[in-house]
Amino acid sequence: MTPFSRRQLLRALAVAAVSPPVASFAQDPAAAGRGQAPRDTTPLVPPFEATGWKTVWLDHLNYQCVDYKKAAAFYATLMGWKVRSDDGKQALLDIGENSGGILIRGGLTAPPPAAITDAGLGVSRPPVQALFDGFAWGIEPWDTDKVKAELVKRGLNPVADHHGSDYKSFRFKDPDGFAVAVTNGTKALRRKGPAGAKLPAPAPFEPTGWNTLYLDHISFEVPDFRRSAAFYQALLGWTMRLGNGTQASVQIGDIAGAIIRGNAAARAAARGDAAAASAAKPAGGVTAAIGHISFGIENWNTERVREELKKRDVVYVNREGQREPRPDMTGTLESFHVPDAMGWDLQIGNKISPR
Repeated sequence: MTPFSRRQLLRALAVAAVSPPVASFAQDPAAAGRGQAPRDTTPLVPPFEATGWKTVWLDHLNYQCVDYKKAAAFYATLMGWKVRSDDGKQALLDIGENSGGILIRGGLTAPPPAAITDAGLGVSRPPVQALFDGFAWGIEPWDTDKVKAELVKRGLNPVADHHGSDYKSFRFKDPDGFAVAVTNGTKALRRKGPAGAKLPAPAPFEPTGWNTLYLDHISFEVPDFRRSAAFYQALLGWTMRLGNGTQASVQIGDIAGAIIRGNAAARAAARGDAAAASAAKPAGGVTAAIGHISFGIENWNTERVREELKKRDVVYVNREGQREPRPDMTGTLESFHVPDAMGWDLQIGNKISPR
């Protein structure tokens, strides 16, 4: 990245000084159940002029795995997601009324990159055979030509990915090579009629009847959390509350949250372990990964959710050898971590709104 001039730095400090505080979401990194650390007040330095865009919709998450049919059936049966389409290679599912969709693709052959998520601490984890390798966000205001021009102006080399006459999208990479797209997607535009496709594989267990209402947060793991937080703030209007010096909490409009944190390489570098930092860098030039995602479900009851997960054997094995969902109770957040059908870490919680 090009070094910032003194004028750019002073401008960034001025912006940080007058920016109003924003509310944190469920898992405040400064109080994330891992001890109280001093608040990090280091200002973010924007990589370019802010676009003024607002993120208004999670268009879709990109999930690749070794068996997309099995994964899609799992999420539909456990989380209540609806299958909108299935072309024999991938399935598109509606996550919930307020949470966009997920594109579940097959064809994963290489092991996914290691994540630093703490969800597996103290538990025995199955092999991970999936990864989230991109996301797409609906933004406003939308003007196709202007959006392209603004992306080009910021050196992001957008690639058009339009479908039909009404869906417009541009793909590009973030500073760590992670796949990002901006679209004109909104709930009204993307939810044209009910999702009525069949499950691509038999249901793995009895349906829970749960209804997913909210994407509480994405755990996004990167080499430099400040750089990534500043990028998404300037580009997509995500609002920040810096945490404890290793991560930042992010609010994505009224639709989702994120924790942007240092990845395995960043943590090793912070310890001064150059060899471990080098070994932790993933192949392929992509240095960002999603470690876990937390979804909020309707009508939460902690013990009932625990028993329903155990009943379906959607559990980890803890230090005592017991098969249990891993609890993660932090502040007002009540949740459990469990492996999905591909061994990837899924968090299910009680948060169903940004507040």
